[in-house]
Amino acid sequence: MEAVAKHDFNATAEDELSFRKGQVLKILNIEDSDWYRAELDGKEGFIPSNYIEMKNHDWYYGRISRADAEKLLSTKHEGAFLIRVSESSPGDFSLSVKCSNAIQHFKVLRDTQGKFFLWVKKFNSLNELIDYHRTASVSRSEDVKLKDIQKEEFLVQAMYDFKPQENGELELRRGDIITVLNRSDKNWWKGKIGTRKGIFPATYVVPYNRHLISIDFQVDNDEILSIFHDNYQSFNAISIPYTVGAATLL
Repeated sequence: MEAVAKHDFNATAEDELSFRKGQVLKILNIEDSDWYRAELDGKEGFIPSNYIEMKNHDWYYGRISRADAEKLLSTKHEGAFLIRVSESSPGDFSLSVKCSNAIQHFKVLRDTQGKFFLWVKKFNSLNELIDYHRTASVSRSEDVKLKDIQKEEFLVQAMYDFKPQENGELELRRGDIITVLNRSDKNWWKGKIGTRKGIFPATYVVPYNRHLISIDFQVDNDEILSIFHDNYQSFNAISIPYTVGAATLL
């Protein structure tokens, strides 16, 4: 995985890694959610995760479980794949692939020089490993090449205004329709409105349905949010239908 530095960072400990805004770092380990292990110019060290922005890759699903990966891939085409954080070795990565009759899981290994590999051939980054196995079989028992999952566009609608407090955040106005680009973090999603891109709080939005949701909300916003966000703090059980614009939520 690769990430782009959002700010300068000057190391204050021997095991930390300095970098400058705009530099691209190779992420080696994400076991600690606050401090990732990374490599830059042949040097390794820990970096603060809030100083970087992960490059968006459709194949990276973050901390999805092995079981959920199997459910997702079971309905996809042969060669459909995803990279996830390993359950058996937190901080490392696993590759899950739809093969002819089953889902296969491969531990992504690293050597002492930080190179990634599955078998013999080694790569400087996960990106290189993925690209190589688009044309070379990932399995030794059958010919399976990696093919991207065709994602459906996921749209959400803003329930509240949101004013950015940091660079890289996306300003929202109540009623905005946002195309979601990445949901690997449960609290902060990445999206775009027109040509503007950035991250925004997930609890400020609900799934967009042009036939169901109108911005002229006639009910308490907390109750609508609780339908879509399991971790929303103001959860209230709803046992009767509510009218939203011209539609009814059951």
